[in-house]
Amino acid sequence: MMSEPHQKGWRLVLFYAVNNGVPARSLKVAVVVGTVLNLINQGDALFGDAAINWTKVLFTFAMPYAVSTYGAVAAQWDGRHKTSN
Repeated sequence: MMSEPHQKGWRLVLFYAVNNGVPARSLKVAVVVGTVLNLINQGDALFGDAAINWTKVLFTFAMPYAVSTYGAVAAQWDGRHKTSN
């Protein structure tokens, strides 16, 4: 694990987003949640005659990744700022 940078703002947010296992956890969440949502939203395309909308597939996996990463970053941010006050 890398040591935390001393700067604030976007650099710290990006640091939190790529460290402490956040990308791996977010990817696991995206695979599970994205798969379920794609089955729900594009079941007719996957199991029927409709065409698959690949843009929707991409976004259906990207959104859970982004939400999971946001939650992890927000938790780290809050923890850092509560202990430093």
